[in-house]
Amino acid sequence: MRRNFALLSLVFILCSCNKNTKQTKEDRYLNASYKTQKSKGILPEHSEEFDSLTNIYSNFKYHISFDAPDHWNTDHGTAKHTIFRGNDPELALTFSIVVVDLKTEQTHPTNAWEFYLKNKKKQDVELKNMVRTQFNSELQNYEATKGYIRNFVSAKHSYDVLVRSTDLEYVNHVINHQIYRGNYIYTVTAQMPKIVYDEQPDYFERLFNLVSFLPNSEQ
Repeated sequence: MRRNFALLSLVFILCSCNKNTKQTKEDRYLNASYKTQKSKGILPEHSEEFDSLTNIYSNFKYHISFDAPDHWNTDHGTAKHTIFRGNDPELALTFSIVVVDLKTEQTHPTNAWEFYLKNKKKQDVELKNMVRTQFNSELQNYEATKGYIRNFVSAKHSYDVLVRSTDLEYVNHVINHQIYRGNYIYTVTAQMPKIVYDEQPDYFERLFNLVSFLPNSEQ
């Protein structure tokens, strides 16, 4: 369990950050990112698809898709393990999907929520440290609950972070769901100014319903 926690807490940090940190441990525990494999020509030609007419992104390696609202701007994000990033400029919303592939022959014996409950104190400390390091801020209004995306159990984390930049200061609200499926760990995150979230929280929570998991023919 100690080794599993070290691995999963590493993944938690990797999925929550936008910077490439913990490089040595990442190489030890994680397979190459989708972007790395694609740049090296390792992946099949049609391992992903983006329909510009419907704004639907599908990744056939990781068996996940997202039906983005038609007016969103979309790309692959800047972080190594991000496969999809969407942005709604009017709401200052960013939505991202991060997938990491563990170097292990064993699938997870528990779901993400059960793992969180068994390691609650350590994972909460990891998250607080990540916010201090990444945002130079303190975690506010943190809550961890059991969630679901397409009938897959998730560990849902929501919190606020104070953001200061030049003459701008506001509170950012972050929601992320972490899901274990086979050797893949998915972290789906939405973040937006809290004042925007508070005006229509149901809308932002329902965005996660636009995620779908595709059939895995190898299982």
